[in-house]
Amino acid sequence: MQTIFNKADILLPKRNADLTKWTVIACDQFTSDHDFWGRVEALVGDEPSTLHMIMPEAWLGRVDEASRAKEINQTMAKYVQDDVFRRVDDSLIYVERTLRNGQVRRGIVGAIDLEQYDVSPDSGSALRATERIIASRLPARVEIRRDAVIELPHVLILIDDPAEQIIEAIPQMGDLELLYDFELMENCGHLKGYRLTGDKADKVAAAINALPVILVGDGNHSLVAAKMAWDEKKADLSEAERAHHPARYALVEINNVHEASLEIEPIHRIVFDVKGDMIDAFVSGNDGVALGEGDGYVVRYIDRGTAGAFTISDRTVGETIDLLQTFLDAYVEANGGEIDYIHGDAELTELAAKPESVAFFMPQIEKPDLFKSVVKGGVFPKKSFSMGEGADKRHYLECKNI
Repeated sequence: MQTIFNKADILLPKRNADLTKWTVIACDQFTSDHDFWGRVEALVGDEPSTLHMIMPEAWLGRVDEASRAKEINQTMAKYVQDDVFRRVDDSLIYVERTLRNGQVRRGIVGAIDLEQYDVSPDSGSALRATERIIASRLPARVEIRRDAVIELPHVLILIDDPAEQIIEAIPQMGDLELLYDFELMENCGHLKGYRLTGDKADKVAAAINALPVILVGDGNHSLVAAKMAWDEKKADLSEAERAHHPARYALVEINNVHEASLEIEPIHRIVFDVKGDMIDAFVSGNDGVALGEGDGYVVRYIDRGTAGAFTISDRTVGETIDLLQTFLDAYVEANGGEIDYIHGDAELTELAAKPESVAFFMPQIEKPDLFKSVVKGGVFPKKSFSMGEGADKRHYLECKNI
């Protein structure tokens, strides 16, 4: 049997830590909302926090990234030296996340083997990416991980378990040790985590490893960066060292795609500093695209304050997203501007009020089509979908030595 998913020695803050300040949302959220990250900085201050060990993408291009990466690695080393962590050995963590809407999302935290991860678009491996990556977002993450002593995961892995016999069955296993129970900052919900070890953990891992395909749902860029950093590191290791080196394994949370609380949300596009008539150029320049709502995939837009829609016909949802993304990349290359990728309708609508901006509300990807599409046709275009809206994204909490 394949052994993609494993137990791990997981690091958590000491029990007297302020977990609300420690636990920060994924770095690729609220990328254009500098006020959000300003509030997070003000709340955390100088207290121990995962904020001091990440590079929020809202800061990219606005800070000296090399210096920031060095500071992050120094902070990680200091937290280890100062005995900030407690270690939960040879375990999985069963997580219950109460979302802002009151629903509970269940997951299991453990380590995946990066040697089993194939990032190529036409991969036939059991652990596969779901989306193409944005190359510009990799260097900062690789730079941080290259000299890091610990990792912080926000990667979410998806399994296809329609009968809900794996993660959803964990509470029936009996009494589990409660590891944490607290409110997240910025009204992002509540987290509970329970330790799973011994035969119970082995049973869950074995069930996951027996599945034919496992998909990277969120955090594709972070997992690719982990893979790249591992490939660099292993070049200087013997075969024996490679077999058990901690950097070979990346901490992730696994969710069942059929979990009722798990929403597959489209990732929207916005282009700032737009020059020319972008909507007309797209509609007139592509067959099967027409203004208005028709038979096909409808894309609503806000073009410098004016709302409208166009329909893309005779294409799959992946091909629809790819057609628009290819156009946007070429248009910005030729005419200038800046593309950003936004989680959530409300945030996109707010950003669309900026002058000379054009926002695109992308079509929905239905759950039953996700695994089928990847297995049959390969990865989706970059930044096609997200698991939940921005505030419901995974937060940094658990860590692991690498």
